[in-house]
Amino acid sequence: MLKTITDETVIKRCQGRFVRGLRMFASERISVRLGHPGASERVKVFWSERLGIWFFSRKIAGSRYWNGFGTGRPEKGASVAVVCEINFPINGYDRRIGGVFVRDRAGRLFVVHRGRLGGGRRGIGKSLFDSSYRGAWEVMDDDGEETPVAVIGILQSPRLARQITEFVLKIARIKDVVATRSAQKELAFGEFSIHEELIGTRYREQERVPGTECDHGLIVHDLAARLKEAGFKAGNDGNRDLAAADRGGRIRAVFQIRTETTLADIHTGATQLLLNSLSLPDNPLLLLVLPQLPEPSLVEKLKRLNIDILIYTWQEDQTLFSGLAGLLPEIAS
Repeated sequence: MLKTITDETVIKRCQGRFVRGLRMFASERISVRLGHPGASERVKVFWSERLGIWFFSRKIAGSRYWNGFGTGRPEKGASVAVVCEINFPINGYDRRIGGVFVRDRAGRLFVVHRGRLGGGRRGIGKSLFDSSYRGAWEVMDDDGEETPVAVIGILQSPRLARQITEFVLKIARIKDVVATRSAQKELAFGEFSIHEELIGTRYREQERVPGTECDHGLIVHDLAARLKEAGFKAGNDGNRDLAAADRGGRIRAVFQIRTETTLADIHTGATQLLLNSLSLPDNPLLLLVLPQLPEPSLVEKLKRLNIDILIYTWQEDQTLFSGLAGLLPEIAS
């Protein structure tokens, strides 16, 4: 179980690391009016061209560290609204504030969120988050209570900024669904795009390594980018992590991504591949994406099920797929 960090000095250091991790990717600072009509102020937000988000941070004395985020490059002088907030208490416990810094038994530091959503619109709140958000979940010791929280990222990871971006984009998508007055749904592969809100799992009781699960969405995006560069269409839905289709729209490969290689993980990934491919025509290639190769006997069993393995590694915040080039001709055939 994750332990809440309550010491004021430690929280201050964590907030500093949180902001520095984002500023590393900042392209420019842009002067805008932040807020809404009648309650806006002039500030300079950081815009990241690479991440596709802007952010603004400050300390509200006696209250919290306020971190606001938005999507898309704002025009200079324009009025912009906050899409997502990841705020932290200055010290102690405060269940009114969404963000929390926590540590696990190994001493690793994480950024988590309680799911308290703002926005001033009917239907946007914690119940929407609990029912709609998909990602990495854990249980946090919340001053003696066990509280389920979404794990945003690892504070010491070189991928922290991308993990935060993943969270912000998911919240934006969830709020967009409310704005269009349609329930969140699984979208057809015919659209072939990456749906942020369908990456990850809904909350469940689990004993897992939260750090690895935070990388799941990043792997999906990086693999989709490599497939598109090779001339394929790429998309996901609520059952399949990723699928590749040819220019004619035929699904040629299905990918299931696991961030750990325990026997349970491999069995789960293989089962998902097999069950979710039954309804697909043309016998697509089935690929289990793993951080390392399992033992030979298990690899052989997967081959007998017509499941191939694709290994990924990390180079800073980017996922590398060294065996993908050799699989592309088979996917295309």
